Amino acid sequence: MIYKRAELHNHSTESDGTMTIGQLVKYAEEQKFEVLALTDHNTCSGHDKADEEVRKNKYDVSILKGVEITTFYGHILALGMKHMTDITELNPKYPEAFFMKLRAEGAAAVGIAHPFCIGEPLMIGCRFGMDVKNWNSVDYIEIFNTSSGTKTMGDGISGNKQALELWEELVLQGYKIGAVTGKDIHGKPKDERVFITYAMFEKEPDSLADGVIGAILRQRTMITKGPLFHTVFEGRNLIVHFDHTSSYFGWDRHYKEYKVVLQVKWNDKTVNEWEVDLNRDFKIPVKNGASTAIIELYDSVCDMEHLLAVGAPVRWRGER
Repeated sequence: MIYKRAELHNHSTESDGTMTIGQLVKYAEEQKFEVLALTDHNTCSGHDKADEEVRKNKYDVSILKGVEITTFYGHILALGMKHMTDITELNPKYPEAFFMKLRAEGAAAVGIAHPFCIGEPLMIGCRFGMDVKNWNSVDYIEIFNTSSGTKTMGDGISGNKQALELWEELVLQGYKIGAVTGKDIHGKPKDERVFITYAMFEKEPDSLADGVIGAILRQRTMITKGPLFHTVFEGRNLIVHFDHTSSYFGWDRHYKEYKVVLQVKWNDKTVNEWEVDLNRDFKIPVKNGASTAIIELYDSVCDMEHLLAVGAPVRWRGER
């Protein structure tokens, strides 16, 4: 399995960021982001500038063009979008029509940013308040927003715990919705061990930016603080394959220091937990009647404070 790091929510001085396009792209290169999504608020003015920075400096980072559509009812991330659209057509009581409009105008993946971020009167419009009736219209949810670093890991300003629980609930109901994290860069972030996103591929994609969008649409993304893994369905078992190639905060050197607990959430609303050895594959017998599972890794204790990674959903029959 090939894992590619993607930072999918970032801003520059083209909107309300403090880093210029040149500074942002250079930072992404220095931090070894493999994909950088430029998602300034309600503008695509920085896209060509980002491409030029990569070209003239011969950076390895791939630019994924997008926009964060900022409204009074929540923020929508439109990846692949190369021009700003008219937001006056948005009806928050029926946002599905607006999501369709975004796709018609070039958006390849439509997601919801920080859906449970603290709202009025402190941060007007940041909390998602649209009445989604058909979740098939949403491609992905930003389940962790780390714009304030480790302070947003729980259910504080960004409401990450609620966002994770919403995604879990929808996936276990059968909806095909991807999960991502977002640094939501506005200024140069602190060097903290927060969740990051990896896209997973069977082979090297021709275009990394397009490949990441495809991974989101296929729910082949995972969020992690270091450990990487993927799961396959074999017979009546799920086989979890662990990978330690990520050097993120020294995970490749220090993973043996962790007492890792693997938790499986099944779509019959039951949960199983096992302590696992990350040096060998782990076999999970499939529960009778189950068709979907979410696998998460924790450091010793299964709570938000100790969450290490959330894997891509596993499905094998009975999809919605």
